[in-house]
Amino acid sequence: MKNRLAFGLILLLLAACSTSKSIEKELIASSGDNSFFTGVSVKNALTGASIIEYYSDKYFTPASNVKLFTLYASLKHLKDSVPSFEYSISGDSLFIKGSADPSFFNDSLHKNSLEFLSNKKYQVYLLDEDLHDDAYGAGWSWDDYAYGYMPEKSLFPLYGNTVSIQRDQKGLEIIPSFFEESVHLDDQPEKRREQDRNVFYINKSDKTIERSVPFKTSNQLVADLLSEKLGDKVTLISAEFKRNFKPFTELPYDSLYVKMMKESDNFIAEQLMLQVAYKVVRKYNVALAIDHVLDSSLVDLPQRPRWVDGSGLSRYNLFTPESMVFLLSKMYQEVPQKRLLSYFPQGGVDGTLEHSFKEQSYIQAKSGTLSNNYSLSGYLTTKKGTVLAFSYMNNHYQGSSNARKEEMSAFFRKLYEHY
Repeated sequence: MKNRLAFGLILLLLAACSTSKSIEKELIASSGDNSFFTGVSVKNALTGASIIEYYSDKYFTPASNVKLFTLYASLKHLKDSVPSFEYSISGDSLFIKGSADPSFFNDSLHKNSLEFLSNKKYQVYLLDEDLHDDAYGAGWSWDDYAYGYMPEKSLFPLYGNTVSIQRDQKGLEIIPSFFEESVHLDDQPEKRREQDRNVFYINKSDKTIERSVPFKTSNQLVADLLSEKLGDKVTLISAEFKRNFKPFTELPYDSLYVKMMKESDNFIAEQLMLQVAYKVVRKYNVALAIDHVLDSSLVDLPQRPRWVDGSGLSRYNLFTPESMVFLLSKMYQEVPQKRLLSYFPQGGVDGTLEHSFKEQSYIQAKSGTLSNNYSLSGYLTTKKGTVLAFSYMNNHYQGSSNARKEEMSAFFRKLYEHY
């Protein structure tokens, strides 16, 4: 009996190995004549057993696949609810300072926070503190400053550090209204904002507009925006003012993780890494957070990445498919499965995959897109119920990503059917 079981197990292993080799050969055949670069790694998410490796130890530009590492760093270090701000009370004075919350007044009412700040028995004072970091990440494209996917990082962000501009038959709506006098009709359709100041433009001929434009941040602007929102003056005071501050918390971190992953929100990713840095080294600096994570909980990565930001906006980032899959397997083993998979877009269903990989809802993964680069890393649940961790990276192709997605879709279908 034991011999028959052992023999059966050997046959199953040989069959799995044969399937892997067959799929790998097809991958090599389809990629061999390409003028661009492809790397793939597939492992059993639970055991870490390797299934397919194709240039998986080579470095690629990952784009928003970097958010997987930001997610892991956040899950590791940010345990409680999001601090909306920090505060201290003395008599009738309420002193506040920023805590890098990316969601304040942005897609959320922050009802409790707003009620607390609006208490008329307090005069509100904002500390004139700054980040220990630059407003933009290393390697970000300077001429993207006016596009909603690249707001400035800041210590006390409001409205996602963007101005919402909407125009339709009913008229023009600006949120926050503080910037109403700063939006001008213009004949230059490509110019959205002055590079160095908060002067915004919309094309006269555009009757319908819906866009978010980043604004240049400053602590005085934060005080002014808070004053408008609260209906009472918020006064900026020196950062040298010393008191014991404590956080005012409201929203759960999971609400940020879902939005970051499903919508690929760059701003949330950057602000989360600032918060991670403050937790581990008491400074709001993305590079310090990255160094800490790589030198502690991710010291055993197969290939150490060049990791420079939280969002993946930078082309300086370099990661291997194998390291991506190592991280995915690590998260799968450390985070409850239902919670973990709830963060990921699902093929043909929602998030950034709503219109991609249709009829492949067995894929739950993070996409990464920059011009001429498309990657997808995440989990695939096979017909047999096996969960695979995968990373499929394409760099430096010309044209759209549609052909890459078709090739990837066929590859994923084979994995689904045969494992």
